[in-house]
This record gives sequence, structure tokens and C-alpha cells, in this order.
Amino acid sequence: MDLDSYLKSKGNEYAPFCPDRAKNIYNKLKIHLQLPRTIIHIIGTNGKGSTGRFITLGLEQHNCKVLHFTSPHLFDFNERFYKNGSCVSDTQLEQAHAFLQQFDYIQEASYFEYATFLAFVLACDCEFLVLEAGLGGEFDSTNVVDSTLSVFTPISYDHQEILGKSIQEIASTKLRAMSKCNVIAPQCFEEVNHIARTIAKERNASLVFVSEKINDNNLLKYAQKHHLAPFLTQNLNVAKHTLALLDKEIDFDRLSGFNLLARAWQLEPNILVDVGHNEACAREILKIIGKKQVNLVYNSFFQKDVVKILQILKPIIKKLLILDVVNDRILPKDQLIAICRELEIDWSDFRGVDADSEYVVFGSFSVVKEFLERKNAR
Repeated sequence: MDLDSYLKSKGNEYAPFCPDRAKNIYNKLKIHLQLPRTIIHIIGTNGKGSTGRFITLGLEQHNCKVLHFTSPHLFDFNERFYKNGSCVSDTQLEQAHAFLQQFDYIQEASYFEYATFLAFVLACDCEFLVLEAGLGGEFDSTNVVDSTLSVFTPISYDHQEILGKSIQEIASTKLRAMSKCNVIAPQCFEEVNHIARTIAKERNASLVFVSEKINDNNLLKYAQKHHLAPFLTQNLNVAKHTLALLDKEIDFDRLSGFNLLARAWQLEPNILVDVGHNEACAREILKIIGKKQVNLVYNSFFQKDVVKILQILKPIIKKLLILDVVNDRILPKDQLIAICRELEIDWSDFRGVDADSEYVVFGSFSVVKEFLERKNAR
């Protein structure tokens, strides 16, 4: 069975929770792997993908062989595996798949766990593995390996149905993935820093807290040149501090442009595209848009707090344009309409864009994918 068919047979990306499944599989598999000496684990709620990619670009600048594993993907599964400057080929993926299929016990893995093990195989000839966690932390399949250092991006509310209702619960399960050396990005909630200090003390681990204030003029010039959104500039600063711990300095004059799709992406002069899907992401959109009013092309998974997200975005919404998306997890349309009416937000169905209006496309990877496919902009 080829990889695509095999992944479809796995069903949902996240199988019913089993804290020991990935660990048990890895304990059998690890004797057949030769992982990179340096593994950088990226954990958090928002900014994992962009922080990991900036770290990867910095390592590439030093001619390092590196695999960046990220999730989810927009169009092609290959996007999750960025190796030495480009996404891996179908052939490379099929070879890694064939390698894993030698082992009967691999069949127990969920979709995401299998993707993680594919990353381990693909990274075996690399010096560095930049490993992005899924939605979890301590029980995530990416946490089965011993990381050289861990990077904690901003932790906030998301996936409460799995991680817990409070910021204390969410932060605790993520921070318990802590390694001996850890970088903590600027946090929205002070409780996150307090919990990090408590766990670090228990484990005799080191913490590097990155300040929200950026004093590096070369970094700021790079951000201005590449039109980075404020949150991307912060994530670049976190990457800089992470690489400094590995004695790798970024030369911002030579650093490649950011190349991860749909993160505050100015698709056209009047169209901003972002895969954000929670309250913290909505606040970052406000920083970008300022006091303007735009048409919000939107939809959301039913697990998200759509009321809170739209309350945050309401000041910039001229009209909410509902983009129909075929997905079992999408909020029923009548419920989204009811929320718009409750919040007194003007809405209509999305029927396309015109050059005289400004748009923000926001809500989830599925929403962005649908929009880009309709625009033939993949």
C-alpha cells in the first residue's frame, strides 16, 4: 500500500488518546534509527511552525544538514518535511514509508504518530532535527526522543477539549515536555513562566527567557525588508536566541526569506492570508490591520471559541464572508450565522474578491486551503 492510501486508512490525524502508544512503538523502532545528534523540540500553542522554520533557515546558513518537521500541511503531505532547503520528494517519502512498513508494530501508530516516525527516518542523515510538537506536549509523539533543547512558543487557549480548560492545565502538560535546556518565548500569561520555573527547578533544567523587547537592529531591518508581521518578528528573535545556545549566529544580511506558507502572508496587495485559528492569533491580526476595516473571509472548526474570536476581530470587520468548507469538524453554518447576528456582525456568503476591497482570510488551515484553491494560488 502506498503512503497516501496508508494515511487515508488511518483516518483522523489524532487517534483516541493513548499516552504510551508512541513511546512503546519508538522503544522498538529506535535500534533501527540513527537520529541527528542535535534535536530541537518546538512546543507551544502559536508560532511553532514559523519559529521552527526560522531556526532551520539559520542552521542552513551555516551549511548544516537539517530536517524541519511541522504540521499540519496546506496542500501536500510533503510540506511537513522540509529538508536541506526544500520539501522532501514523493520518492523520499515512499522510501521512508517502505522502511517503516518492515515492522509489524508500526501499524499501531496513529496518523500523526506515523508522520512523526517518518520524520525520524528522513532525518537519519541530518545533523539537526527541528521537531515541532502536535497539539500536546508531555504525551506528544514528538516527545519520545531525548531533545537537546526545547523551545516553548506562546502558550494560550486552544484544544481545551484535549489539553484542559485552564491555562494552568494547558501550560503544565506542554511544559512537562521540558528538556535540560529550554528557551521560553514571551508569554501572554504570566502563569506560564511561573509553571516553567517550577518544573525547571524540579528537573534541574535551565531556562532562557526571551524578552519581548528586541534590541537587534539587524534583525529589525530584516523584518522590515521582508515585511514580517509583529508575531513573526518575535518568533525570529526566539529563533536567534535558540541558535545562540548552539553557537550559531544568524547573519541577517544573508538570511533567506521566510518560506512557510500562509503565516500573515500578503497574497495580494488587498488580501492577507493567515492560518490562525484561536483568540491569540486573532489579537495578532488586530496588530497587523490596525484601525482599518476589512472583509473577513472566515469559517472555523466547531471546537474553537468562535464567539471570543469574533468579539476580538469585530472592530476590524466590515463584513464577514462565510467560506464553505467540506470538513467534518467545521462549525454548522446556521450556528456561525447565529453568532454573527448575536454579535451584530454583517455577514454574507463568500462569492469571490474584488480589487477595490481589502480582505483577511482567517480561521484554520482548511479555510486557507479552500480559499487558495479557489484563487488557484497554491
